[in-house]
Amino acid sequence: MRSAEEPHDVLVVADTTPLLYLARLGLLDLLERQYRRVLVPRTVWEELVVARPDAHEVAVLRAAIWLEVDPGADGSTQMLALADDLDAGEAAAIALALLRHADLLLIDDLDGRRAATACGLSIRGTIGVLVEARRDGLLPALRPVLDQLALSGFRLDERLYRAALEAVGEGG
Repeated sequence: MRSAEEPHDVLVVADTTPLLYLARLGLLDLLERQYRRVLVPRTVWEELVVARPDAHEVAVLRAAIWLEVDPGADGSTQMLALADDLDAGEAAAIALALLRHADLLLIDDLDGRRAATACGLSIRGTIGVLVEARRDGLLPALRPVLDQLALSGFRLDERLYRAALEAVGEGG
């Protein structure tokens, strides 16, 4: 197990949903503690912050000065090609991860995950971030966090819930 003070030395790009739900749970700082760099496409930032200025999560996201808004892939040929099948935020996140040669893309949407995998990107969703945080000792328990996540509106099916708990030894 890695010490909580030793973030992984990886470049991470984040899509909307993981940022939104981690902020809702008050756990956005897990990303800072797990990874050295987290890039957010400007398109995603606009979906999260600019388009929803009064949302509770906006204050948390704005306070996360360690999140780097990167407009590099916005409007790129790659993003526009992906936007034919995905929403703009997912397309921008995948395009930015490709452009910056990211080690990891945080994305939850199934179509986005499929497209990212087809592009050769390593992916992790919100649940994967939480499982990793639990394994690294950044969360004392996963079950209450998953329960809170489901109550906050995150679609979490029973099979994934059980698999996540089993992955950290909380099954049963």
